[in-house]
Amino acid sequence: MRRRYRLHLRGHEQLDRWLVSYADYMTLIFALFVVLYSVAMVDKDKYRAVIEGMTQAFEGRPLQGEELLEREGPAILPPAGASGKPLLAEAAQAQASALAPISGVPIAQEGEPLAELDDRLRKALAPLQDAGLIDIKRDEEWLNIALDSALLFSSGSAFMGPNASPLLNSLSSILKPVDNYVRVRGYTDNQQIHNEIFSSNWALSAARAEAVLGALIAEGVRPERLAFEAYGEFSPFASNETEAGRAKNRQVVVAISRLRWVAPVTPAPEPVMARREAAAPRPDAQDINVIALPGGGIRITTRQD
Repeated sequence: MRRRYRLHLRGHEQLDRWLVSYADYMTLIFALFVVLYSVAMVDKDKYRAVIEGMTQAFEGRPLQGEELLEREGPAILPPAGASGKPLLAEAAQAQASALAPISGVPIAQEGEPLAELDDRLRKALAPLQDAGLIDIKRDEEWLNIALDSALLFSSGSAFMGPNASPLLNSLSSILKPVDNYVRVRGYTDNQQIHNEIFSSNWALSAARAEAVLGALIAEGVRPERLAFEAYGEFSPFASNETEAGRAKNRQVVVAISRLRWVAPVTPAPEPVMARREAAAPRPDAQDINVIALPGGGIRITTRQD
């Protein structure tokens, strides 16, 4: 009888163990809903104050406020540089300016404003522009002076005619005082050329651009600012179906960049104290004797006996 009673109690205890797991589960559910409720109840004013404080800190401004951020503190970033801009913005600007829009330009620095150069060129070359022999156009990056090839060269030739010197002299007088980069670009029509000098229109356009570049250097324009480009027949300005269009495509364009050439700074050599070391006198080759040994081999000596 006692044994049966014990088995009855043991079975009753095993049936009640599910209550423990159920209580743990309900506790976790309650904790989950408490967390979700706390996340849903966001104080928008404090959230806005935190965002404003982070913005002020990253911009280097003093932290001010009457709510969450009430006292001033040091900025996360150093104070602004001499230009009044945050150092982070200056670093980004310096990195962006290192990428110049033209080849061979390591640092992008603003040169003479293109608007001022445009006014000078239009005044100096007004007769040729009125006659339709040159065309001046300007955008944000370049000031392009399109020169009619017939004004500079004979047909199929890269040798300059008599009209080229006065034109390039006037052009170089405006280019010499400034430091803007200059690109000389040659263009032709699509009429194939085959002679003993030029094998293609590309070669002809390159030779003409190089001739204009050489003339600018001869007039005193610094060669470090210059480069020439050849486009041949592959970048036409007008249709090659008509004679007027082909004539417009035969031109040399002197393109002035808004960026300027900066002369490299040569660092001064550091003073080095030269040390004089006593060197042993080197014997003359005539004072060296090579003696064959009886058992084989040789011996070198400076003795004369």
